[in-house]
Amino acid sequence: MTKFKTLFQVLVVAVMLFGAVGSYQTAQAQSPAVVVVRDLTYWDATYTGYVDANRYEEWPVMFTDTEDFTVTATPDGGDLATTVVLLDSTGTELARGSGSLSSVQPAGTYAVQVQPETGSGFYSFTIRRNDVVVTDPASTTSADPASMLVGDSSLISVSLDNIPAGGYTSAEFTCTYDPALVEVSGIAVTDLFGADSATAINGPANGSFIVAVAGSNGNKATADGVAFTFSATGLAAGTATIACVARVSTGDNTLTEIASTSATLEITDNGGGGGGEDGTLSGQVFAGKAVTVSLYDGTDTLVTSVAAAEDGTFSLTAPAGTYKVVATADGFLGAEGPATMTAAETSTMPDVTLLAGDIDGNDVIDQFDAMTIGMSYNGTDPAAADLNNDGTINVLDLELLAANYRMTGPITWE
Repeated sequence: MTKFKTLFQVLVVAVMLFGAVGSYQTAQAQSPAVVVVRDLTYWDATYTGYVDANRYEEWPVMFTDTEDFTVTATPDGGDLATTVVLLDSTGTELARGSGSLSSVQPAGTYAVQVQPETGSGFYSFTIRRNDVVVTDPASTTSADPASMLVGDSSLISVSLDNIPAGGYTSAEFTCTYDPALVEVSGIAVTDLFGADSATAINGPANGSFIVAVAGSNGNKATADGVAFTFSATGLAAGTATIACVARVSTGDNTLTEIASTSATLEITDNGGGGGGEDGTLSGQVFAGKAVTVSLYDGTDTLVTSVAAAEDGTFSLTAPAGTYKVVATADGFLGAEGPATMTAAETSTMPDVTLLAGDIDGNDVIDQFDAMTIGMSYNGTDPAAADLNNDGTINVLDLELLAANYRMTGPITWE
C-alpha cells in the first residue's frame, strides 16, 4: 500500500510539472520559480497541490460581492511550511500569511499564491467564507443622565441602528411615557434623513407623542445615528420608562416595525426642603490670584459658585447629585473634575495648583501670552498679565509664564 501511495504521488507531481509547461507565468522578479495556475471551482472544497523552491501555485478567485474569507494551505507532511499570498488582478500583493490568511475584499478578480516558506511537498488548499454576524435593524432610546432629581431634566435620544444598505426613506416613532413622572418638551429632529428633511410631530399629550420624518429630494437615512432628541423633566420620584417604537419605510409604500429598546429614568426626591437635601463640597486651590470655584450640572448649567478664601480654601453647597467642579483664576489655566454631592455630608476635593500663564484664556500657555506681557510691559493692564499680582507687568510675570510654557488646560482635578 505504501509503495502504491508513493508511486501515486510521483505520478501527480509528474502530471503537475507537465501541466506547467502549458500554463505558467513568471513569479515575482526576485524568484526563479514558475507559477502554475490551478483551477479553483468551489467554496469549502479541499484541493491538493505541490510546491517547491522552483514551483509556486496560484489559485484564481473571482468575487461577485464583497467577501470575508480565509484561505489555508496545510502541508500534508514532510518538511514543507507554506506561505499564502493574496494578489489583486494586476498581481499586486494585498496580504500574506504563514499557512493561512483572512481578508475582506470587494467584488473583483484575485489570486491566492502558495509558496514554500521552507521545504517542499504536497499541501491541502481550501477557501472558506467566514461567518458574518447579521444584526437586525433596531431603534434605541437612551437617557443622559439616566438618574436625576425631581425638577431636573434628562436628554433623551432616539436612534436608528443597523440601517440596511439601501437606507430608509422615512421613519415613524410612537413614544410613550408616564405623564405623572415625566414632562416631555423640546422635541428636535436631527439631519439623519438629510439637512432638509420633512417632519411631522403630533403631541406630546397624555403620555404619548409621534415623530415622523422623511428625507426630501431623494435623501435617505443611510448611516446609523440619532433621529431626534427631546427633554424629559422629572415631576415626581419613581422609575419612568420611555419607549419609542419605530416603523420604517424603504420607499416601497410599506411601514415595517423594527425592534425597539426603551430607556429607564430613575427619579429621586430632592428632600422637599427638609434640610437634608444639600451636600457640601470643600477643598483648596493654590494660585497667585483670587480663585473662583464653580459647580455645573450634567447640561453644563451653572448651579453655584463661590470665591475661595485668600489661602485658596472653599466650601459650597448644592442638592445631592453628580456635578462638574471648575476652579479658575485670572491669567491661569483652570482645573476641572467630577464631584459627587451626598445629602447632609461633606465631600472633599484633592488640593490642586493652577498654572500661571494663560493670559488670553484659551487654555494654552504660549507665545501669544508672552506677547501680551511684552506689549503691557511695566503697566498694569490687562490684570491677567500681572501673574504674580504685584501691581506691575514685567519679567517676573514672564518667568512664571515660562515655567509652564506650552502647557494646556483645563488641569484634571480628581
